[in-house]
Amino acid sequence: MVLKMSSDTCVRPEWLRQFCTRLQIGFGIPESHAEIVSDCLVEANLMGLDTHGVIRLKFYLDRIKVGGNNPNPNFRRLRDNPCTALLDVDNALGPVGGKMAMDLAIEKAAANGLGLVLVAHCNHYGPAGYYARMAVPHDMIGLSLSNVLASMPPTGGAEARVGNNPYAVAIGAGEEPPVVVDGATSKASWGKVFLCAQSGDKLPEDCYVDAAGKMTVDPQAVINGGCLLPIAGHKGYGIAVAIELLTGMLAGAALDHEILHPYKHLDKPGQNTFLMGAVRIDQFAEPADFKQRLAEWVRLIRNTRKAPGVERIWLPGEMEIVTRQQRLAAGIPLPAKMLDELKVLAEQTNVPFQPEMCS
Repeated sequence: MVLKMSSDTCVRPEWLRQFCTRLQIGFGIPESHAEIVSDCLVEANLMGLDTHGVIRLKFYLDRIKVGGNNPNPNFRRLRDNPCTALLDVDNALGPVGGKMAMDLAIEKAAANGLGLVLVAHCNHYGPAGYYARMAVPHDMIGLSLSNVLASMPPTGGAEARVGNNPYAVAIGAGEEPPVVVDGATSKASWGKVFLCAQSGDKLPEDCYVDAAGKMTVDPQAVINGGCLLPIAGHKGYGIAVAIELLTGMLAGAALDHEILHPYKHLDKPGQNTFLMGAVRIDQFAEPADFKQRLAEWVRLIRNTRKAPGVERIWLPGEMEIVTRQQRLAAGIPLPAKMLDELKVLAEQTNVPFQPEMCS
């Protein structure tokens, strides 16, 4: 029997992290890889990025079951230079390939001031900011880009040709939270489509079109051949193109229009390419001075005179930090359908499903 729970059930983050890890191990994923994926997804939920959180886990595991994702990949360095590298991660889970690439970028930056690593033949990697933030504790600036399947029309077009390619830049600000610019080049995400399809909610207006090119708020209409719309019209389209050329094109890997829909082709290998970058601040400025000046700038922006009706001015990435603090204390809210889904996955692997609730 499927467990029924209220839509506002809050679970302990550490329980969710451990449960997701055990679940993946039950599907044949090595523990070290499972821990990386769980950390990436649960951190997304903690920061309020629920469209990129554990809602993605079933999709990852469905692909594992039919051979679409490789639970035991063979990693290769196709090119390796002091500041750069090109990796083939053999269809690894996205967070596994993404973390490996950023770890290597940080290693190269520590030794040589700059690290840029391209990773090809990988899968959906979750929120871009997760990887960019990894560089901040090392007094580095982090960069994360990925190409994805074509989901947006070019300006003037009526069919998908470019992906809503995500990007993130993270910069530490001393005693202030790091500034993290993290987003995709579409007005709203695929994750929002899946979240609304699961919850029964309507999509935000003016963000999606159906297969005929007409505006829609119906998630199923988007799933059945619709498109996402780019941010800022032709400007968002242009940024998406730049990311495509810096990832798939530069790596000699699949371009956006060549990437198969991972939900519709569960058994086919992943074709995403990531670019991870790390830059040592001390190559340009004294880190302590830089972070102090950035902290002062953060406070300048935050203390800007507010427009009518505005309670607070947020810096990029700041709202996620506040949400994380709240959810660490109060728990991660999961809708009933999400809990039902996790319970079914647990039954398939004989993993105990005993959610630890927060009061």
